[in-house]
Amino acid sequence: MPRPDLSEPEYLRHIEHLAREIVNVASAEGWLTYAEDPAEATLLQRAVNETARQLRHYHFDGDGCLDEERPFLRLAGIVLLRPDAVPLGIEESYPEICARLGVEAKPEGWAVWNTWASDGQSLSIVLAGSEGTEGLLMNWARGIEVYPLAPLPAQVVLTRQGWLTPMTLSPRSARRLGVIQPASWKAPANPETSGGGTPAPG
Repeated sequence: MPRPDLSEPEYLRHIEHLAREIVNVASAEGWLTYAEDPAEATLLQRAVNETARQLRHYHFDGDGCLDEERPFLRLAGIVLLRPDAVPLGIEESYPEICARLGVEAKPEGWAVWNTWASDGQSLSIVLAGSEGTEGLLMNWARGIEVYPLAPLPAQVVLTRQGWLTPMTLSPRSARRLGVIQPASWKAPANPETSGGGTPAPG
């Protein structure tokens, strides 16, 4: 029976949110699979795996549903750069941002993934295409915690220390900072450090 303080649509969204939390925990523990259940899977694991398969999300290139060979990449957030759509909070023009990053101001724009190096330092990855990134942002806008596969070397234009900000926070980063939905967040002034208040890796 739905909670009396929630409408039926709100109750259904609440149940979906709880189901996603269960799937996220299973993924973090390392046994979740969208493929066929392994022979040693318990009844609980099989039920959670089937729940994950049934939960709807926007598919995008590199979401891991077809290619399981590469590891998933945890992201702190994303910045999409386009000539006609510079993120709110960035005072530079599109050509100026590209010059600072060291990339060409091409018409189709760039996708920048903010993540962490193996030692925990903040890292920006500039990608050649933005199609998969747009699909990822569609999921985040609904609070769906999905992450992309690590990019192929051919997809990476350059990698730099520090994060490009303001960025759209991943659901995990938003949650750790006490924000329910992804939000625009600006890092401290020093671009080479992540600083206090930065979402922790992992």
